[in-house]
Amino acid sequence: MQGAALNDEVLQRGIRNWTFNIGRYSIAIFSTAIVIWFRSLLQPWLNEECPFSLFYLSVLLTAWVSGSGPAVLAIVLGTLSAAQFFIPPASSLLIEGVPELVQLTIYVIVNCVAVLLFDRAERQRRLAENRATENVRLGTDLQLADKRKDEFLALLAHELRNPLAPILSSMALLERSEGSTETVRRVREVVSRQTEHLIRITDDLLEVSRFCRGHIELLVEQLDLRDSIRDAVEMIEGAFAEKSQRFQSVIPDSPVWVDGDRVRLAQLTANLLGNASKYTPASGHVCLFVDQCNGFAHVTIKDSGIGLAAEYAERIFEPFVQVDTSRTREYGGLGVGLTIAKRLIELHHGNLSVESRGPGLGSTFTVQLPLHPNPLVETNLDTSDINRLGTLDLNTGCSGIVSIDQPNKLLLVDDNQDAAKMLRDLFESSGYQVELAADGVEAINQALRFRPSVIVMDIGLPGMDGYEAARQLRRSQHFTHVKLIALTGWGSKQDRELASQAGFDLHLVKPVAFDELLNFVRDLEMGRRQVSQAVN
Repeated sequence: MQGAALNDEVLQRGIRNWTFNIGRYSIAIFSTAIVIWFRSLLQPWLNEECPFSLFYLSVLLTAWVSGSGPAVLAIVLGTLSAAQFFIPPASSLLIEGVPELVQLTIYVIVNCVAVLLFDRAERQRRLAENRATENVRLGTDLQLADKRKDEFLALLAHELRNPLAPILSSMALLERSEGSTETVRRVREVVSRQTEHLIRITDDLLEVSRFCRGHIELLVEQLDLRDSIRDAVEMIEGAFAEKSQRFQSVIPDSPVWVDGDRVRLAQLTANLLGNASKYTPASGHVCLFVDQCNGFAHVTIKDSGIGLAAEYAERIFEPFVQVDTSRTREYGGLGVGLTIAKRLIELHHGNLSVESRGPGLGSTFTVQLPLHPNPLVETNLDTSDINRLGTLDLNTGCSGIVSIDQPNKLLLVDDNQDAAKMLRDLFESSGYQVELAADGVEAINQALRFRPSVIVMDIGLPGMDGYEAARQLRRSQHFTHVKLIALTGWGSKQDRELASQAGFDLHLVKPVAFDELLNFVRDLEMGRRQVSQAVN
């Protein structure tokens, strides 16, 4: 049916073009006939004089109305008509007289030049129209981009105010309360949740920025896609439970081998599942299907949510575009989750598409990834190997570790005194002796005096930055085994390389949960003690 309709449309278009061209060339024939009739009326007075003069008018009229092709036909018809009717010998196409040949030559040359000028003018007119149309389109796009910018700024302000409001309210509650344990616990939970929300907003913005600048790198390996799917489900299953949504997954028993980044594949799948949960009402359902065929792995996510109109099918993958643009902002978010998912799929040489029967009828997102051509063969550990591993002496090789009763010494270097003091209180509550420094020079002086085992240092310090301070510390034999941690807001690959070259043992990007930071410090401190004991 579609093929027949397409052929019929092509036929109709051909008929329209043929009819249009017949009309154009008919102008040349009609104008030439008018000139022949009028020249015949003037024949008693003109006789054989000026046989081509009136035919100039037919050529110019045709060129102006119908274009260069019909005008050339008018030149030919005018030449033949003048030779046939007005140049002796009569009723003959032969032109024998020299004056008539000269007139014919002038007639052809002048009219050809005129036709070329008309054609050039027509091309310039069309070019001007195209440019005008393009300018209108660019103006419309610019207005749309400006509108999106304003909407995004308003959206960003809205999303940032959302978590800030309860934080301020919580602090006000804390000030008014008598410091009861229950109040402190509630305030801590609220502030923690809203801070995590702010971090997610910032991470989304930074992620989109990295995509736009092409700074995303994948750690590609051969992996079982099912592992990434399971990771994604673990990340998002809490959202389904919170809204009492039914979630069903159908994953094959056999491995689905692809080349990709496990973390990024889990991220994009979690984005799609989170998007499905967000736009599906409470008690709705979301289904995930995984299969493989024709050299591709397919991940399909169906939901019973709000659906979308046809015009949103491609636009929703653009940054900051959402189906819900109302002031109520029922669904929240910045509108970058699908953009990130789309970019990640493209980096994996795959495709992401969406289908919906319309608003209120749910949506279906389909991820297509190329399968690995030579999949790995799964191997299983023999149970005897597992049992043998379980009998290893965990104390083997640990005799060099000695316990240190005195608290560990830690130096915090940050020009943000509020952040530094907060970390100092947290580390002191964990049994550390802590000193503070606000710049690189003070950090070196404090390190020489205090002799810390671990130094946690910001990079963007006034005067001497963290890189230079680390280099100078590493040049001293007193700090050979001191562990240096860079705790900074700079997190690109280049920043990590610079930190490593300067002598930092670890590079962490703010904000970092304190428990995570404490574990890093303890792990590095344990390694330092082992090295020191071995040297001694």
